[in-house]
Amino acid sequence: MKRWFISLYLTVLAALVVTALYGLTRPLPWTAPAGMLLAAIAPLTFFTWMAGARPARTEAHPVIVSVLSGLGAVVTMMAVYRYGDDLQPWLIGAVVALAGWLVYVTWYSRQPAPVGAPVPGERLPGFSLIGADGEEISTDSLRDHSAVLMFYRGNWCPLCTAQIQELAAAWRQLAHYNAKVWFISSQSQKHTRDIADKFSIPAKFLCDPGNRVAKQLGIEAPGATPIGLGAFGYPADAALPTVIVVDEQGVIRFIEVAENYRLRPDPDTYLKYLVPREGD
Repeated sequence: MKRWFISLYLTVLAALVVTALYGLTRPLPWTAPAGMLLAAIAPLTFFTWMAGARPARTEAHPVIVSVLSGLGAVVTMMAVYRYGDDLQPWLIGAVVALAGWLVYVTWYSRQPAPVGAPVPGERLPGFSLIGADGEEISTDSLRDHSAVLMFYRGNWCPLCTAQIQELAAAWRQLAHYNAKVWFISSQSQKHTRDIADKFSIPAKFLCDPGNRVAKQLGIEAPGATPIGLGAFGYPADAALPTVIVVDEQGVIRFIEVAENYRLRPDPDTYLKYLVPREGD
């Protein structure tokens, strides 16, 4: 249901903005379309900013967007009160924009609770993944190495690519550790190669076909991919954004599964769980 919601909501916001701009050219009280425009353009600007600026994380509740969208709804409501019920369609549009935003913040952004996910102190379960070039890679290759495993939703997700960029920028810190880095998603090998080509770091970008490993670890996010992206070959299901740090014995020292897909740990939060190599 979530994958349908976000695609439909973005479409509705765009339609409301266009309709409001048209309404401002018509001979009617300008406050009605102006209020609806503000109610719709505030959340649409937020999504545009996320796609363009690609932040690694945002506030759990971007209050300024709620305030501006709510203000737009109030302005439209006042226009209806002052000029008559003929302006009610503008109020309905404003309320739809505001209500959709609040649903996005309180429901869509929240991730399902992981079921049976490992915890610090446990050994990382064994599993195998597929490399971007088709080779099979198992956790046996992590033996005698500490590692950072980052499960991300796909290269369609701007927050995921920003999170990868953050860890890539912190790569120099990893030179002090006998560490490996794996970036893991359920997307295809082609899409995995595309994102791997953007980052020139000695890390592995791996595929988890059918979300097998995500299911094994209890971090699956069914229906996390917006509906329209299926046309570009992205699977419907993804992993919950997750960072796992294991030591050289394969014991989990840190794990964070995102409760809100817009809240991701900063590298400084989890890199400190890596143990420096002797002599460093």
